Amino acid sequence: MGKAETKRGLGNIRPLPSGRYQLRYTDPNGNSKTAGTYGTKALAERALLNISKAIDGGTYNEQQGIYEGDLDPKTLTLLELGTHWRQLRRNRRGQPLSPNTLAEYQRLVGVVLEPLNSKPIREITTGQIAKWWEPESRRAPRQANAAYKHLNTLFKYAVKNRWLSENPCTIEGANVYVPDQQPNVPDIQQIEIIESETAEPFRTVIALAAWGGLRKGEILELRRKDIEQVRDVDGATWLVVDISRGVVWDNTESIVRVPKTAGSIRKVTLPQRVNSVVVKHLATIPINPDALLFSSDPQGTKHWGEWKINKPWERARALAGYAGSFHSLRSFAATQYGLQGATVAELMDRLGHRNVRTAMRYQRTTGREMNLLSGMG
Repeated sequence: MGKAETKRGLGNIRPLPSGRYQLRYTDPNGNSKTAGTYGTKALAERALLNISKAIDGGTYNEQQGIYEGDLDPKTLTLLELGTHWRQLRRNRRGQPLSPNTLAEYQRLVGVVLEPLNSKPIREITTGQIAKWWEPESRRAPRQANAAYKHLNTLFKYAVKNRWLSENPCTIEGANVYVPDQQPNVPDIQQIEIIESETAEPFRTVIALAAWGGLRKGEILELRRKDIEQVRDVDGATWLVVDISRGVVWDNTESIVRVPKTAGSIRKVTLPQRVNSVVVKHLATIPINPDALLFSSDPQGTKHWGEWKINKPWERARALAGYAGSFHSLRSFAATQYGLQGATVAELMDRLGHRNVRTAMRYQRTTGREMNLLSGMG
């Protein structure tokens, strides 16, 4: 007589032919979930007890059920594989991925790859992936490309762990996305309008992005101690920004992190044209070296919410007749720096890039071909 299934409150433990025990339970939303398999019944019961305590205490999350036990490759779904991968994934500096990155990967698997995500990974075929890919790549090509690349990463991970014998992601060209045209970058006249039509402190944010090429998260984590005034041999004053941290947001919670690549830790000297803007702003914040340049409290201790940039940016760009994103200011900064004769290596150093391809992506042609050719005779 075989071993009987055991029920324990919100879940049940089922013996498998392999001799292991599979745990299933009901999450707070009433959905049936699996928490993997266990070598002994006692371990499965202990895991179920932990999940039950987490639900009762309000600390349960999607990952917990999976990580209470081993993953069973025979029943492992794409959704479970994605959750497992996100939990273990680290960036190049060995840190957990940022909340924004994790949320995007979760969205790709949970929403964009919805036709596949409930299937066991051993049952997902190249044909099923192609059936999903063809309409999705026509409807939203950039998103489909991002989802396919993540799907490919997950299957490579599964093959590496010997949960699969081969990767079914074999659609040629699906890993590459080339937009029909590059997004526009504001010209210098538009930047000047944006600057003139923007009130403080957002004007300083614009100056740091457009002329320093700083990322949004780098700007909103800057503190007084990160701005240094230096003099050159001719006595001219320069402002140098020390970038060694950034802020990311998990919903409304701000999280300070070191950059994911060593190249992003850098010092950026600002053009003198923005000195007065930054210096005037520094006079408005607390003298504490750790005071944030942009804070939601008078003491300079609370970060701006990510959303706070949106409204003034949308208003300013509309007045300038520009429809691009705030991030495009980095492209403007890179292009202007390149026009001064900066080498690719200098551009990479200034913007904190690790490879040439990324650095070049931030540069745009400027329509000055005739001026360049005139110097050739």
